[in-house]
Amino acid sequence: MSAWVAALVWLLAGPAVVLAAGPFLDGFGRRVRARLEARRGPPLLQGYRDLAKLAGKEGVAAAANPVTAVAPWVALTSAVTAALLVPLGGVTPLGFAGDMLVLLYLLGLSSAAIALGATGSSSAYAFLGASRELVLLLLVEPVIACAFLVIGLQAGTFRLGELAAWQLEHGPTVASALAAAAVIVALMAYLGRVPFDLSEAEQELTGGALVEFGGRPLALFRWALFSRWLVAAWVVVEVFAPTPLRGVAGAAVSAALVLVLFGVLSVLSVLFARLRIDGARVVLVQVGLLVLFAIAFAVIGA
Repeated sequence: MSAWVAALVWLLAGPAVVLAAGPFLDGFGRRVRARLEARRGPPLLQGYRDLAKLAGKEGVAAAANPVTAVAPWVALTSAVTAALLVPLGGVTPLGFAGDMLVLLYLLGLSSAAIALGATGSSSAYAFLGASRELVLLLLVEPVIACAFLVIGLQAGTFRLGELAAWQLEHGPTVASALAAAAVIVALMAYLGRVPFDLSEAEQELTGGALVEFGGRPLALFRWALFSRWLVAAWVVVEVFAPTPLRGVAGAAVSAALVLVLFGVLSVLSVLFARLRIDGARVVLVQVGLLVLFAIAFAVIGA
């Protein structure tokens, strides 16, 4: 299959794959947490059931304005578009369309759309949840960007496929190991997992930024979250733990590693209590210092 044919196939099939696979992570993560808490837990397909139930209800938005009407679609579209740039088993069909910076921009746009939709509400819970979402975004995105910068400095490029190829050829280094440790902690905050689920915090904010949404708009927002989880976990696996396999076999191994990574994050979310916003800020600043050490090691070639 030529590169252009592969790009066209992924352009057409990629969004459907991401939208279909994303909700599975929700059920998988909830099942892992339930098992660790000695509960039966929901079925693995619970994410799909929740989306179907919400989609069948009347749409409820925070306020009747264009921002709240467009925000769910922007959040979902940007997350799905970001997925088109992710390597599949070391192969990036649409790698020419953007690099790591474009991917981070699209994922950040998805997060910002959720916060922007919440600001259209008069609810104090929604506004506080949106403000926490933006604070975490400002703290986490630089850490993740710098973690990928470490691999970029060593590989001499920000193209995701080339980053994965360099990592596969040269293996782990001191710099990449430190960057991987930092990106796992940052990924917990980026995915909104405990102890960093500050923008949702059911016990405090009764759902946070999305408390004023229901029905189809809430289904779109949650679908955007599921898609963003999948994209973020997949790109971390592809860059920091690339597989030598290519094609369908490589994509299958990467998918299995994504489940392993998401399972580890779910286990960690059971072991730690939710942090306050100032505590989360301290932890993420410390992780930022760790990734700065990784950059220093990358510069000197270690």
